[in-house]
Amino acid sequence: MDKFRFTGLWVLVVCLALFPASASSQATLDDLVIRAFDINVSITPVPLKYEFEGGQLRFLSHGTLRGTTTAMVEVTALSPVSTARFFFDSDVRLTSVKAPAYQVASDRQHDTLTLTFTPALSPGAKVAVTFDYEGQPLYIFNEYVQVSEGSLYPLLISPFGDFSANLARVKLKLTTPGGYNIAGTGKLFVSEDGVRTWDTEIPVPWVAVAGGRKHTVRDKAVGGLTMQFYVPPGEDRNLDKLADFTARAVGFYSDLLYPFPYSELRAVSLFSVSGGIGYPAFLLIDDRAFRNTFTGDLNRDSFLFQLMAHEAAHSYVPSQTVPKGIAFIWLSEGFAEYLSLMAVETSLGPDAFKRELQEERDKYAFVVATALTEPSIASVTFANYHGRVAKNVIYAKGSLVLHMLRGVLGDELFKKGLAAYFSDFRGRAARVADFQTTMERVSGQSLGWFFDEWINEKVLPDYTISRVTSLPTPDGAFQTTATLRNLGTGQMPVEVGFVMDGDVQIQRAEVPSGGDVTVTATTPKPVKQVEVDPKKWVIQKDYKNDVAPVR
Repeated sequence: MDKFRFTGLWVLVVCLALFPASASSQATLDDLVIRAFDINVSITPVPLKYEFEGGQLRFLSHGTLRGTTTAMVEVTALSPVSTARFFFDSDVRLTSVKAPAYQVASDRQHDTLTLTFTPALSPGAKVAVTFDYEGQPLYIFNEYVQVSEGSLYPLLISPFGDFSANLARVKLKLTTPGGYNIAGTGKLFVSEDGVRTWDTEIPVPWVAVAGGRKHTVRDKAVGGLTMQFYVPPGEDRNLDKLADFTARAVGFYSDLLYPFPYSELRAVSLFSVSGGIGYPAFLLIDDRAFRNTFTGDLNRDSFLFQLMAHEAAHSYVPSQTVPKGIAFIWLSEGFAEYLSLMAVETSLGPDAFKRELQEERDKYAFVVATALTEPSIASVTFANYHGRVAKNVIYAKGSLVLHMLRGVLGDELFKKGLAAYFSDFRGRAARVADFQTTMERVSGQSLGWFFDEWINEKVLPDYTISRVTSLPTPDGAFQTTATLRNLGTGQMPVEVGFVMDGDVQIQRAEVPSGGDVTVTATTPKPVKQVEVDPKKWVIQKDYKNDVAPVR
């Protein structure tokens, strides 16, 4: 989840960005990688001051940050590389950059920093590049601190933009004034006199720090998971519940995928976060979740559970299995969303699962009803990942696509395929094709049609029953025939339910775009009605025309 909230104003914040390829000697996604970061940063928070001007939020105060980062850059290209591009927050000014035995020239375009090396970096070269920088990024206030990649340190971008495919071990030393409780990604090794040092211990795609002067630290251990919660006093009504939900979600992922890959987990209550943001074993959670003050019915257990489970899932994806190439946002957010739904199903039961799954359907229905142009899942990048439509395509439709795949393969094969995918690509970058190949190998089925329709294209079936007849048979049974029509696009295997008193008999059918098929069932009792997709596996344009009575 990636929206930020501030006193009623919703601001969409995208931590990562996709930039057009420059005239660079980089030709592939992996010409350069960073194996490790050594970060030394100090922050000076200030009291929070702001105003609204023309309906827009304007900050009147800005805390400062100063830092030095050494990035261990390795050339993986087979030919020399002369330029490298980094995501570097434009609110942070680069004061110097240097690398032993190289002249380094820099060019800055907003959040894109391009470095040119003379001589060019040789294939296989390992170079320590040191950045010195200072600035006033959001958010460094007495009330709360939240700083992440791009402000804490520059992050390598491939020419194609999916720099999250890079994994590096990160050591971060943070200096603050006294009286601040700040949490960070990784294991805390030093905490004294305002200085904290974290080490991720294993390679991760990015890190962050968060906390504040008002935050206190609450230790929790649930189900063998060691956790720390940073919450202001008096704002912790739901803390025990959220700790329990987090531990249960992590337990589910440990059983489904592989044991939780970190020694401990931290969660910070923040005023600036709407929903949550998940880093490796480090969760930034909306303070309303801890206070139980969401509007409407969002304080329900299933929503809160899914919130914590979604952000905890980011400790697996993209923190361990890192997305790459087309649809890489879906490979992170869509997967975290559906994994969290599965965790809800296991921990809170089928009714809670259906409740949250219906939320996903409702969100995607908004896209269908309002979007003049709906992007395909594959086409959503950080360049166009803004607004409600793109978000609902990735989160809502993205999770429903995985739910459909589960319906196509069956529960056992789907879960077995997920486990294989996450295990095979643990600590590695993965593309959509890698996920498809893994699911095909595990299931023994060809799934190209599914990925073409739902990831690369934009199909939308709409099933209805156009005609039903039912007659008794000589042996006392009943034969019912239904004509199933697809008013929409795409061709999915869909269940057809022949509903009797106290029982349902399921048949399967495939209906092409704009076509119809006839489905017949012989049942021991009279059929009262015929329903398309009674378990609601398939995304449809209209779910209200799926039932036809037998007259």
